[in-house]
Amino acid sequence: MHPHVITKIYRILIVVFISSSVHGQNRKITSSLNPGCGECSNSSTLVYIRALGAQDTIHQIWDFTKHLPTVILVVGSINSSLSIQWDRTVPTNFAWSELPLYSFATVIDSLYEYDDLDDSGSFDPRRPYKEYRFTRTSWALEDIVLTDKEVMVQMHGHINNDGLNGVVFIKFDLFPFKDYAAELPHLIHTANSTQVDVSLERLPVSREYNASRFAVHLVLASSEDPASTLHYVMRKSLDDEHTPGVFEIIEIKTPSLFDGQDGGYLQFRPIGYTARERNVGSSTMAHVSSFNRTSLPQRSTVATFYKKQMLLVQDMVVSFGDSGDGFYRQHNYTAWSFTMGYGTPPVESFSVFVVAVITAGLTVPALLALSGVAVVLRRRWARDTLPTRLTNED
Repeated sequence: MHPHVITKIYRILIVVFISSSVHGQNRKITSSLNPGCGECSNSSTLVYIRALGAQDTIHQIWDFTKHLPTVILVVGSINSSLSIQWDRTVPTNFAWSELPLYSFATVIDSLYEYDDLDDSGSFDPRRPYKEYRFTRTSWALEDIVLTDKEVMVQMHGHINNDGLNGVVFIKFDLFPFKDYAAELPHLIHTANSTQVDVSLERLPVSREYNASRFAVHLVLASSEDPASTLHYVMRKSLDDEHTPGVFEIIEIKTPSLFDGQDGGYLQFRPIGYTARERNVGSSTMAHVSSFNRTSLPQRSTVATFYKKQMLLVQDMVVSFGDSGDGFYRQHNYTAWSFTMGYGTPPVESFSVFVVAVITAGLTVPALLALSGVAVVLRRRWARDTLPTRLTNED
């Protein structure tokens, strides 16, 4: 193959890589901490985000003021707005300029410590377990970002509940464009979603349990038919490029989304991590329970938000562990990530690098073959067009 042909191929691949690496905003985001609260201090954390799109506005509320980590996602028209009334440092009313079109909420309200006697990793409510609610957890703000390129809040909570005295770290993160998260398991975030990271660090285990593990209890609520149900969907991904060794993606869909309309969802890989440095060696399985009908946590921000509205409310438990991994005490650390969003859940695709490699792998042999054919045809043409030697038959 001629050198200039190879040079052109690489130039094309470089242009594709550069153009694909540019991410444009598809929503304009504005955010604020404790909006409308004149008495709030660093001990109160409520972040309000307004994400303006071409056809609608997505409002998000991240709340720790009533101890239960909460994300509320509300869809409204382009002109919709929200004002929050406070009683000192506690939100008491959420007033909308117009009726919201849809809402979906997730509350992380407690931890379960369970005795995994059969070493399966899964939480079984028929086995011994203890519930540690976050109602008495003191949350402190570690870091916060409020820009038009990213909104992030990182909190740590000191649990002091029935003998459990440990630390839980929770981070909420939002970007106004679609991309893969920088940290494993590299979930896809969009302007319609929030990524949630939960880390359980140095939690003491019960003396009477020989096989302690911890699980996270979630309460999910949506403005849909209370008689309907959430749907668990596991699908296969294209490859394990972004999460090595994991080919499955779990999606928890609201009824409207499951029926092909827009709705709320949770999306995550069935994997957790047992060390701060996330890699294949520190990965462990994440297990999801069935859904149960329940009610909103009492005296919570989500209860204040919805008041007496008729809702679909169900809960689920996500537990962590693999057979033979030594249980929680082996590492004293468990971390898990998920995204919560609205609309069609994002689907993974091959990265630009993989596309470039595949393109080069297909293009170079094809060009070599074409070059070979061209050489053969050229030689044959040259041979057939040689001048015939004239002979004298005198």
